Amino acid sequence: MIKLHSCYAKDFHGKWEMGKSATQFHILLVVTKGKIIYYVNEESVLLQKGDVLFMPAGTVRGGISSEEHQRYATHFTLDDNDRMLLPLLAENRYCKTTISGFEYFKQRFMLLKHHWLMRGPYSEPTCYAILLELLSIINYERDNWKLPAKKIEMTEDIKTYLLDHYKDSVSLDDLAELTGRTPNHVSHLFKSVTGLSPIDYLHHVRIVKAKELMIDKMMSISEIAEETGFCDQAYFNRVFKKVTGCSPTAFMKGRTG
Repeated sequence: MIKLHSCYAKDFHGKWEMGKSATQFHILLVVTKGKIIYYVNEESVLLQKGDVLFMPAGTVRGGISSEEHQRYATHFTLDDNDRMLLPLLAENRYCKTTISGFEYFKQRFMLLKHHWLMRGPYSEPTCYAILLELLSIINYERDNWKLPAKKIEMTEDIKTYLLDHYKDSVSLDDLAELTGRTPNHVSHLFKSVTGLSPIDYLHHVRIVKAKELMIDKMMSISEIAEETGFCDQAYFNRVFKKVTGCSPTAFMKGRTG
């Protein structure tokens, strides 16, 4: 199983420089503000807001920046079974890509950081699931160049709509009206690009929002269910457990434990 060794968000002010050295762990680096030059093996890689960099263990890396920047990073190890889950992991080479749905990716990374620091019940499998999702998103983004631009554009329009309307009752018919396509076409197109159906993606967005409310607000589970667009608490409980692997009650106990 993937195991995290560190997970952090840091702000850097003024000049920053790091000498070249081989990495002990796999590294996922996300630039959220400013820009930096990273040296990866013998290459210079420009990273700016919205860019992510995956480097397998053993990569020789260094970096330099002359301006203020912010980045998130996690260092982790994985076993042979994990390598088979994604081409990104099996290839064992660095990958730089730009994340189109960056705000969602950033939220998920912050949730990963929260669970790693919390070390509460179910933290280890939850971190595993979130990190694997982030790596899967990188793999999809990297592969997007193979997809028609119109297909990607339509998928991004659907994602934006779902992020803006997650509190509302959203159906495939609504998405069909948005795109001018049939519900079946919308569902097939979205899944071919993201790996999730539109409704599954909406569930993930809602659960991310629910977790944020559990962490930051003193609200009951029924209030959170209503706030995140679920028709009733029982349905919310089922979806929450399906997405996270634990019940809302267990998650909230871990938050306060």
